[in-house]
Amino acid sequence: MGLADTWRTLGPKGFASYAASRVLTAVPGAGFHHYRIVAVPRSGMPDMPRDHHWRCLDSDAVASAADSLAIPAAAVSHRLSQGMACIAAFRDDVLLGCNWLTTAAFDEDEVQVRFVPPSGTCWDTGLYVRPEFRAGRAFAALWAGSAAWMVERGLGWSMSRIAAYNLDSLRSHARMGAVEIGSLTALKLGHRQWLTGGTETLCLRLPEPGQ
Repeated sequence: MGLADTWRTLGPKGFASYAASRVLTAVPGAGFHHYRIVAVPRSGMPDMPRDHHWRCLDSDAVASAADSLAIPAAAVSHRLSQGMACIAAFRDDVLLGCNWLTTAAFDEDEVQVRFVPPSGTCWDTGLYVRPEFRAGRAFAALWAGSAAWMVERGLGWSMSRIAAYNLDSLRSHARMGAVEIGSLTALKLGHRQWLTGGTETLCLRLPEPGQ
């Protein structure tokens, strides 16, 4: 997508966020992130497609599959150290991708923020589908597996942060009935970080009925 198309698609604010992120990512020790915080109801997640299934990978299985799932070792260690569950989707015995879920507070690895989901919800991050399976039912299988994991724990919502310019992800969440519950912007320069829309501990809450 060219710059003109990006501008038309994102609008002025979205384009400014996208441009700041691209520019500062190239600067050593700097970074810019603008997130939308969304919550997806379990009831909006798809059913498991035919011939697909899911399972929760233990640490050894995650390590063995890390290359296939394009997960850096540091990210695996960071997520496992926080007790996150790695939900993997399969078609027959072929690994399609994974999603990471936790009911506990999650220390973000892109910025210095702790997201605290409320009771009855979980936090999801790092959803990944192997490129060769993105045209199939892999995304549906991952969300169906995530929903099944949530059912086992009596959870009704899954929360996550999405880059404000990642329109494909925002649209896919919207199709599942996602609601936006907040936003967060972070600017990093060296060892300093500035936040708008929250503090370094962000206690999330669902909107009241009718909001």
